[in-house]
Amino acid sequence: MRLFPALPAVPALPQGGSRDLALDVVRAWSLLVVVLGHFLMLIVLWSDDGVPATGNTLTSGDPWPFVTWLLQVMPLFFIAGGAVNWSSNERFPGTYSQWLWQRVRRLMRPTVVYLAALAVLFAVVTLVVRREVTDPYLQGVTGPLWFLAVYIPVTALTPATSAWWRRQGLATLVVLLAVVVVVDVVRLDHVETVGAVNMIAAWTLVHQLGYWYRRGVPRAAAWACVVGGLGANVVLTQVLHWYPTSLVGIPTERFSNMAPPTVILVCHSAVLFGLFALLAPWMRRTFARPRPYAATVRAAMFAMTIYLWHMLVLVGLLALMHAVGWDLPVRVESNGQIVPDGLAYWFWVLPVALVFVALVYCVARWLWPIEFVKLPWFDDPPRRAPSSEWVAGLGAVLVGAGLLAVAGAGFSGFPVAVHPAYGIPVSTAASLLAVVLGLALLRQPLPDRTPAVSLG
Repeated sequence: MRLFPALPAVPALPQGGSRDLALDVVRAWSLLVVVLGHFLMLIVLWSDDGVPATGNTLTSGDPWPFVTWLLQVMPLFFIAGGAVNWSSNERFPGTYSQWLWQRVRRLMRPTVVYLAALAVLFAVVTLVVRREVTDPYLQGVTGPLWFLAVYIPVTALTPATSAWWRRQGLATLVVLLAVVVVVDVVRLDHVETVGAVNMIAAWTLVHQLGYWYRRGVPRAAAWACVVGGLGANVVLTQVLHWYPTSLVGIPTERFSNMAPPTVILVCHSAVLFGLFALLAPWMRRTFARPRPYAATVRAAMFAMTIYLWHMLVLVGLLALMHAVGWDLPVRVESNGQIVPDGLAYWFWVLPVALVFVALVYCVARWLWPIEFVKLPWFDDPPRRAPSSEWVAGLGAVLVGAGLLAVAGAGFSGFPVAVHPAYGIPVSTAASLLAVVLGLALLRQPLPDRTPAVSLG
């Protein structure tokens, strides 16, 4: 009896430069950094009555936020996505609506299954576990959905932003950077909610960097991005102290550079972009060898499954460890923050990490076929498909808004609970309906010969 589903054969190595392996490498392997970062940051303290409180290891001291300057790699996915979306849109044989559905369908197929599974699971959890436990503990499980919530609308803008790039080139980056800076000023000094504009402006800018990569980046320009981006961040965070150090939101800092993104995240994206442009030739050579190429193909095959499910695996593992009395040693500092209890915590992190990796691997091996299975309704060609570009755009907005709401509200108390997220009350059940409505507006019959493109 086979423990895991059989893996398909690895396709032949593309010849003649028909596929940029550097893009595949950065998307496949950077994902492991994201999973590692989430594992290292989450920390839990259980009270005597079984009520958990969660914290972040980055609050352990002043040097810890600098770790995010190494672990925050999400901009690489937007950079690679920009490069892939540019090429995909250029060569797609159908309409804009068909192209957008083709891009969204690949991302949302495993996401639809994931959301449906969580809805069933947590409807049961709501009946058997009290909200005092699930509210603080399960809030972050759906957090990774923010990526899809932003990436799908940014992808929908590809025809407009790529046309803008063809006309204006690097000037588009300057304009978007100016928008990000102005929004930061208004957000931090006047109206905080204006910062939401940067969820699109900043990530569209990073997506534009993928267009620049497609057009070719001189080494001098790549180095300028690295030095300039890093220098700007050092000045703004360490010299002027206008912005926090961390590239993710942590409780000990006065606001987040990530949600919504600030100019600090944009400068960090420039650093990553410059390094990627400099290392891309080496990646193409190294990962063109049979074994590294095969490993990258396999990693890409599991990518969305790992990304979607790893947080559920992590909170499940920590809850199981608590049930058997194997909690990691933590303490509460005078400022109320939960932090690791000395070296003992980090000593036990390594074996727990190995168990976590093994569990994530098993889940990915069991569930990866979902990424390619045909789903009822979702994959069935609609009888009447709206061809309007505006309708498709509205569908992308609804899917993005629904996913962002689910990311912020979570599934605790599902389906009746309402949680505060982004300063407003959010119903996860209603948010899921928004996602379904958006998908209904996006669904299209695809051309008979849709070109095979990699996930952006």
